[in-house]
Amino acid sequence: MELSGKAHISAPRAEVWSALLDPDVLRACLPGCEALTPTGPDAYEASVVLGVAGIKGSYRGRVRITDRVEESRYRLAVEGAGGGNRIKGDAVIELRDAARGGTDVHYAGEAQIAGTLAVVGQRLLQPAAKSLTEKFFASIGTQVRKRVAEGRRA
Repeated sequence: MELSGKAHISAPRAEVWSALLDPDVLRACLPGCEALTPTGPDAYEASVVLGVAGIKGSYRGRVRITDRVEESRYRLAVEGAGGGNRIKGDAVIELRDAARGGTDVHYAGEAQIAGTLAVVGQRLLQPAAKSLTEKFFASIGTQVRKRVAEGRRA
């Protein structure tokens, strides 16, 4: 499954970059995220509860950030399992100054899903992933704008 798109966040790129690398912000913004624990530089253990296509489950996995170019881009690799399902994915996140101000976050990635979820929910995976991504970036935008308004760095 491939997923790509763009989200606009009405905040400076440095603030958006900081938020996208802050485990506390990510934990608060990732739908269903129960834990995001650093295990090393740019590496995390994650625990998430999600439901897709009537299949709800708890998933545990690892997240790794590589190929980091400060305030510009990074590669995100995830792998996890739960409830008889497995996921492995890779995405590039790129930040650009938006013409109308703020920051445009471009993302493009691919995920391999195996298990019941892949069989039963195959047609619903793409729209569900898009919806979760939109919720995530909307939440990131809210967090960043709030911190900027309070004069704190994200």
